[in-house]
Amino acid sequence: MKATAQVIPFQFEAQQVRTMLIDDQPWFVAADVCLALAVRNSRDALSRLDDDEKGVATTDTLGGSQAVGIVNESGLYSLVLTSRKAEAKRFKKWITAEVLPAIRKHGRYEDSRNNLGTLIGETIGTNGFNMLGALVKGKVAQLPTATQRRATAKIWSQTHAAFGVRSAADIPADQLDAARNFIAAYALEGEWLGRAETGSSLSRNDALAVEALVNDAEWLVYLLHRCGVVDHLRAVESPLAGSMAGRVESTSISHKLVRSLFADQLEAAAAWADELCGRPALRLVKGALPT
Repeated sequence: MKATAQVIPFQFEAQQVRTMLIDDQPWFVAADVCLALAVRNSRDALSRLDDDEKGVATTDTLGGSQAVGIVNESGLYSLVLTSRKAEAKRFKKWITAEVLPAIRKHGRYEDSRNNLGTLIGETIGTNGFNMLGALVKGKVAQLPTATQRRATAKIWSQTHAAFGVRSAADIPADQLDAARNFIAAYALEGEWLGRAETGSSLSRNDALAVEALVNDAEWLVYLLHRCGVVDHLRAVESPLAGSMAGRVESTSISHKLVRSLFADQLEAAAAWADELCGRPALRLVKGALPT
């Protein structure tokens, strides 16, 4: 069987499994399935399938059209049976219990619990949630035991608000890095730990470079908010809207944290640069923002 089809990229845990509908029937890219199931010799595994369980499809890639081996539902099950990995059982159960019955009943997959969003890589899902959870746990570990629970709840609450989700598992997959940076940059100082004391770890040149970077970050966040860039992206339903919102928020937190940690050194470096240049650099001043 040969066919041309549009690929739908599914994400089964760490492995992408490309899928396509041919004559309203689901087919799977054989090489991806074998990788996901840790089937080492994919050619040998495919040779044992019946002819009606496998075929070749032509897909469009960045390098042009490409022919790939594919398997149908029956072929997929045969490959699952050759794998001894625990993932094989989970994968088969999800396919047979939810996805395929819904396709047969409705002609499409109706995903009331957003499981499909996780599988095809639209959301970070349980794996991403666990990764962020480990980061949160590590971040609050330095706090007194009595305040760790409140701090954890606050970080999750702020993360949900920043990314517009009710659960961190629903954060879009392309915003996982932004979410990780957001949590990593969340400032515990002042609210939970008290302000960190400034030290003398930065040379004047280093402090000047950090001051310039922080100043640029402050301006960038301000201008993005002022111009409503995120709102415009959402209005045109751009896939970059969520990622932009997360990056802006994490940058805002990061520059405030750096500014507070090295306040005296950055102020001294800025004053030194202003004196050398004969005029002050344009900086944002709280309560006196430019119009």
